[in-house]
Amino acid sequence: MRVAKKAGCRVVDASVPYTEVFLLPRERTVLTFHEFWGRRWREYFGPIVGGAVRWAERRMVLRPRAVVVPFRLTAERVRRVRGDVYVIPFGLRLEDYLKYRVVGKEFDVVIVSKLMPYKGVREALAALHLVERRLRAAVVGDGHLLDEVRREAKRGRHIFRLYPSASEEEKRRIVANSVYYLNMSPAEGFSIATLEAAALGAYPVVLRSKDSAAVEIVKALGYGAAPEEVAAVISTDHIPEPPVAPLWQYHIAKVVDRYEQLVKSLY
Repeated sequence: MRVAKKAGCRVVDASVPYTEVFLLPRERTVLTFHEFWGRRWREYFGPIVGGAVRWAERRMVLRPRAVVVPFRLTAERVRRVRGDVYVIPFGLRLEDYLKYRVVGKEFDVVIVSKLMPYKGVREALAALHLVERRLRAAVVGDGHLLDEVRREAKRGRHIFRLYPSASEEEKRRIVANSVYYLNMSPAEGFSIATLEAAALGAYPVVLRSKDSAAVEIVKALGYGAAPEEVAAVISTDHIPEPPVAPLWQYHIAKVVDRYEQLVKSLY
């Protein structure tokens, strides 16, 4: 932390086991916390390591002057540990996304995800399997399930294109050229990819789950769906025009302004 102070750093990025947070001056620290996992750490790391990380997570959110989270879902979880939690959403430089929007679409549906079991990849493929019409599907991402996705692409009736190593610009172009963005992850703490998809003009279809902030984004934008029957939604081409005005609540300039107002009120 002396190095950070000497360098004049005002923002410190911390990750598990959150050591950096415990070294920061308590009264001068505002913690922006993306996800609160709680007992899920035991499922991810096992009972011993997971229990230790869960303890560190709880101690971490108790330490700073203030805690900021991007969504109400995370706020509800953190408030079980401490009461004063501020909700300020993530921000995008929207101009960098809106410029990719197109009218003619190359793909019917796109999946952008780490290809891991806990991200709902198998569930997404199962939903596509139920769609009777032949889809043009893009899968952007890499991970343990890549070979499984490749097998599904070969044996299924849909036309798949896989992009395991797409650049950020390529990813944006692919999503912008897709009618639907499919996110079947059962637990999304901040789901910035869902927000990006809407900004790029793809219609988000997300898993209806009490543990997914993607549902919160869809409701806030009035654009997208969290249906009981995912295949039924993807089976139609009739979707509304992508929004512009509702997205401005997530513009980076507004987010920065809210942070500045909060810091001024605290100090």
